[in-house]
Amino acid sequence: FEKCGKRVDRLDQRRSKLRVVGGHPGNSPWTVSLRNRQGQHFCGGSLVKEQWILTARQCFSSCHMPLTGYEVWLGTLFQNPQHGEPSLQRVPVAKMVCGPSGSQLVLLKLERSVTLNQRVALICLPPEWYVVPPGTKCEIAGWGETKGTGNDTVLNVALLNVISNQECNIKHRGRVRESEMCTEGLLAPVGACEGDYGGPLACFTHNSWVLEGIIIPNRVCARSRWPAVFTRVSVFVDWIHKVMRLGHHHHHH
Repeated sequence: FEKCGKRVDRLDQRRSKLRVVGGHPGNSPWTVSLRNRQGQHFCGGSLVKEQWILTARQCFSSCHMPLTGYEVWLGTLFQNPQHGEPSLQRVPVAKMVCGPSGSQLVLLKLERSVTLNQRVALICLPPEWYVVPPGTKCEIAGWGETKGTGNDTVLNVALLNVISNQECNIKHRGRVRESEMCTEGLLAPVGACEGDYGGPLACFTHNSWVLEGIIIPNRVCARSRWPAVFTRVSVFVDWIHKVMRLGHHHHHH
């Protein structure tokens, strides 16, 4: 966890009620914006290596769709940054690798490595099969729909508490798998919505932010009293490392 999961938390974040649904504008330097050919934001993603983004399968129509014109935007808090925004990096997507079936994950390889700085940082990957203890405070981040609770034009961050799959399955009637994880259903709707998919559920462990979950579509977004379900990254971490390693071999031959 030496080179990842660190960020400068500016203390001047007034807890403004700008509220992902029920969030507040925040700083999440590993959260990226995926852009289609028209330059529109359509999903989130997480920077797991200088040249790799982890995101959700539901963001793409197929695992073999052409990605010409698709880009990843990093280093901005705004969904539609001004062209002159100095910290904005726009990097074309070179290829996609869909995860094992049931993972709902996709790795995107970028055409080149991004530049890490105060606004662009890697998030740590969890140890294989690590289970986040219930009660852990985590956060989601995204530029998605805020359902009128806030400002969809800036990156929103919301805090959520992890619950055990056992507890989660009381509401979800046993549909939550080992390869998924849950956060507590709150009275006030807080959670991820369209446009946030693929983004991180990040938890703070050992002084670093760790990518424990990936936002996937739930039946209803930010439904109050309903636990939200995420893909559990630790189950697929071996696959992620393999793809990133092999992806490098491709280059050297």
